[in-house]
Parts: sequence; C-alpha cells; structure tokens
Amino acid sequence: MIVAYKALPCEIMCLQVASTHCEDMKGSSTLYTVFVTGSLASGKHTACLYLVQKGFIHIDLDDIAKEFLQDELVVMQLIEHYGSDILDEEGSIDRGELAQRAFVDTESSIALNETIWPLTQQRLADLILGMSCQQDQSDLKLAIEIPMLAEAPDFADLADTVICITSLSSIRIQRAQARGMALEDIKHRMALQATDEERAEICDVVIENNGSLESLHEKLDAWLQLQQHEQMF
Repeated sequence: MIVAYKALPCEIMCLQVASTHCEDMKGSSTLYTVFVTGSLASGKHTACLYLVQKGFIHIDLDDIAKEFLQDELVVMQLIEHYGSDILDEEGSIDRGELAQRAFVDTESSIALNETIWPLTQQRLADLILGMSCQQDQSDLKLAIEIPMLAEAPDFADLADTVICITSLSSIRIQRAQARGMALEDIKHRMALQATDEERAEICDVVIENNGSLESLHEKLDAWLQLQQHEQMF
C-alpha cells in the first residue's frame, strides 16, 4: 500500500540549485546527499550508521519528526485526531499510545503523516540548504534516513543518490520483535507502508539485507567504491 503526500515545491526548487554547490559563497562546500529508505526493520538505520563510519553525516527524519511532538500546535492537532488519551501524566505526547492509535488503519496513519510530514520536510530542507552553503568546510556527505520517501517521491529530487534497503518480511518481523515490538503492531505498520517494489521504483540502488551485518557492510563498501571510482565524492 502506498499513500502519496505532497512535497514542498518551493523548497525543492531552492535545494535543486543549492544541493550541489553554493556558487555565490566563497569557500563554500560541495554537498553529496544520499537518501536511505526502507521498510520497518529493513536495516536502513544500520546502513546509515555504517556510512557515518565512512565520513557521512547522519540525519534521521524520525528524530526530526519527534521534535514536533513537543510543538503546541501539533499537539492540539493530534489531540483533535486521536483524543486526549495520547497525552501522558505530564501533558506530553505519549509516543507509544500515539502509535497504537495512528497505525491501526490507513485513515489514522494519513492523519498523523499529514500533520507531521510537511513540517519535517521543511526542517530537512532547511538543514540541507544550510549545510550546502557552509563556508570554509571540506566537502560534506549526508546520509539521510527517510522511511516515507515512496509516499512523497518528488522529495527524492533533493538526493544525489537514493538507496533502498530491502529485506524479507519474515526477517523484518524477527528483527522488530527483537526490539520489543508486538507482532500485531508490526503487521499493522507493515501493511500501511509502501512495498519494496514501490520503493525500488524511485531508488537508484537496491541493497538486499537478508544476511549478516558483515554482508550488509560489504555491499555498502562496494557501492562506496563505485561512487569514488566515478568521482561522485
């Protein structure tokens, strides 16, 4: 299943100009941006952490989205959609309770994403634009972890490369359960996400992650070597 969300056209237009090089700024840095996407427990986060070891800066869109759960206007909108029971004893969003209500069906999931996603896009655009125009810095490489890229495919235009990490559903279920997720919750979330086939349509590289951690690292190393050979960074 895939539900499309609108990207921010004004930000995309600006970043298509700035993401490669800020020519008007003396001493500014060249920016290489890779988006890493994938379904629940596919290994996209693990892939990004390995890229950090290779000199990339990691930005996780889930972390950005969590910041907005403290925004008063966002909290009010979420209460309107899901009720005041999503608040904990201190009046803050209980993320576990919110997840239980937001991932029960397509309509509930859309309500959450339409509240959080545009703000997250805006913040990411600001971050990329700011980094692309930093002065007196060496060339920068960003690894941006973005689970919902298939739902907003126009946003992929901001990346130099889009990598999709795939894995068999049975393996992803095992990984998610090892994190402490309930099987019913896992299946609900997987059913609401885009499929690997849908993600592959907007990706430049598909990396299968059904084996060991070493195997995933080897595949990432092979991709890195190819990029360096082609002088992408």
